[in-house]
Amino acid sequence: MTADSQWPLQWALHAALSGDAALQALLGDPARIFDQVPQDSAFPYLVIGEDTTGPFDTKTESGMEHRLTIHSWSRYRGLKETKQLMAAVTDALDGASLSVSGHELVLIRQEFGATFLDPDGLTRHGVQRFRALTQAQ
Repeated sequence: MTADSQWPLQWALHAALSGDAALQALLGDPARIFDQVPQDSAFPYLVIGEDTTGPFDTKTESGMEHRLTIHSWSRYRGLKETKQLMAAVTDALDGASLSVSGHELVLIRQEFGATFLDPDGLTRHGVQRFRALTQAQ
């Protein structure tokens, strides 16, 4: 079994986020969660964004360490909606037990979160970074 769990982990993230009731309440059903945002997509939405990976091997196990970025996008005037989205993402992912095809998720934890007002002056952008460790089964 390959130790490359990048794509299976992204699928697991999408499944966890899109199946979360709190996120569905904020993003609709089906929840607007993308890795490539369709043109003219309605706000708010999430983007499973950039990631970096590296080896996380032990003497007996082959694994990967992932740093994952989740972006929240909102046009709500103020930070309320962006912070609600970010809180729901944290609740759905931090410490979650995700099913990652062909791999075991050892842990997933949020490392940081930040909010920004985009240069257009209208769009709020939340950025969250998560650390995940996976091992091949």
